[in-house]
Amino acid sequence: MATASRESPPAVWLASVFGFVKAGFLAFMGIIGVVTWDDVTEPWGIGALVLAALFALASFGLLRGSSAARIVLAALAVVGGVMALVYVFVGPTSAILPSLVTAALDAVLVWLLYGSRGARAFFGS
Repeated sequence: MATASRESPPAVWLASVFGFVKAGFLAFMGIIGVVTWDDVTEPWGIGALVLAALFALASFGLLRGSSAARIVLAALAVVGGVMALVYVFVGPTSAILPSLVTAALDAVLVWLLYGSRGARAFFGS
């Protein structure tokens, strides 16, 4: 008897790609942070590497159809978006636009996971 396989809808696939891209970016920044550990006032490289691993694992789980991965990826996006919005007000003026773009991309990721019809049907919510 053949088993039916569920293919990810485009919104879930795109959300997973967003997660993998963010994981790659965070891994790159984490490597830079570890390499320049002695030259920076606040070491942040290990934290970026941990976040990169979480994003990569959640994105992989999302492609596999895991509801838990959906929750983890959305939670990471919400936390990242809130932190970006806070940084708009406490960071330097040169960080306003990048922080707003980061917050907007995190909002798009949450919408892809919970707002799109395809994702809701795929996860049964």
